[in-house]
Amino acid sequence: MEKKGIILFLIFLMSLNYVSAYIDPGTGGYLATSLFSTIITYLAIIFASVAAFLSVHFIKPIKNFIKTHKKFFILIIILLIIIIIAILIIFQKPKNQFDSSLSGAHIYDIAKIYQGYNLYEGKLIDMNNNLIHNWSSIYLGVIDKNGDYYAQEYYESLKWGRYSWNNSVIWEMNLPIHHEILLTPQDTIITFTKETHLYNGRYVEFDVILQLYKNGTIFDSWSTWDNLDYLKQFHKPLELEQSPNFLIPEEHRKNASIWGGNFDYYHLNSLSLVPNNSLEKIHSAFTPGNWIISFRHGSMIFILDKNTKKVLWRAIDDQISGRLEGPHTPTMTSQGNIIVLDNGRYREWSRIISINPVDLNITWEYKTENPKDFFSLSQSSVDLLPNQNLLVTESEKGRVFELTPYKKIVWEFYHPDKQNEKNSADLSKHGLRQEIYRMTRYDKSFIDNIINKNAK
Repeated sequence: MEKKGIILFLIFLMSLNYVSAYIDPGTGGYLATSLFSTIITYLAIIFASVAAFLSVHFIKPIKNFIKTHKKFFILIIILLIIIIIAILIIFQKPKNQFDSSLSGAHIYDIAKIYQGYNLYEGKLIDMNNNLIHNWSSIYLGVIDKNGDYYAQEYYESLKWGRYSWNNSVIWEMNLPIHHEILLTPQDTIITFTKETHLYNGRYVEFDVILQLYKNGTIFDSWSTWDNLDYLKQFHKPLELEQSPNFLIPEEHRKNASIWGGNFDYYHLNSLSLVPNNSLEKIHSAFTPGNWIISFRHGSMIFILDKNTKKVLWRAIDDQISGRLEGPHTPTMTSQGNIIVLDNGRYREWSRIISINPVDLNITWEYKTENPKDFFSLSQSSVDLLPNQNLLVTESEKGRVFELTPYKKIVWEFYHPDKQNEKNSADLSKHGLRQEIYRMTRYDKSFIDNIINKNAK
């Protein structure tokens, strides 16, 4: 009767379902409450079965062998330890080592680059890495048509605002934002903040999209928390839908952020506007001005109606060939395709793809033969330039490159600085190349006009 009870309990464990959606609590790790626990269950069953069998038939002979050949057994253990250490050294993930010869800008084909100026970390540089202008606020910076500059003071700072070309304050506010400052054709601003709620036993952050006038007045907001039940209709259950399992510690929670959360539900990482395009009359999703948003968690791209915020289109995870894994900066071309940087977070190589939004087929793809040559774990961006080249930020490597439609790199830039205590709290990154969150290319004549106006 006891054996039957054990067998029934094991069958119950083996029948447990696990969440198949993208698992990421906001720190790059897994929450050990789903697939991992299922695997552990199977391993435990196998181990128990093998141990039971060995205890009957082999334990005593093995003990006798060890006593008789003690020195030989110790030598085998030492060799196994050496082999394991060697394997760990050989297969450890390569780090972004700092090579000073790479630092700065490199022009490979001047006839094919899109001439302009590049903005990153509050610094405006020309194509040869000459500093043209800079501002004191360094994160999420964008330049307006009159030369004004919008930015957050630094990553997860409480302060952001609008500044003149000469860096004087036009307005500032104490409101933590993240990932995006978008200036719209309607002379408004779109940015993101978060709100934290107790959800399934955890303090979880939910994204809020804010719309502001350029004087800093907020006139509209849209919250993923307020619309959670609606949004969940369109995707598989995410990991945070499960309640904490007291038997398995959640070691991957992050320290409480400026919003007070330890976990991040969707991790909204970009918003772009649908442009004029050839698919406008095919479906309302492709109406100019609609919002294209990217959720890193769940590996999801949605198009929302610009007025009602209803979901009109989606591309999620395994709906795309090769799977999306933590995508960034999807944007639509005038031909109607959607270009996105697919980070490949768990396959450990990145790619840039162009998706036909009608059938979700991939129409163009860039990846490297050696996966290590192009991989960004959890950040990065891709921007379509007016000459149809792509400006790609490979964040963790501190690298930016310009890519032609024929997949030729014509310009490249490496951050010239090393990471240290001031710009990285992660001690393991100190001495490596400084990361670049996002670089933006501005048209040369656009910036030249602003420079000339402010020189008068």
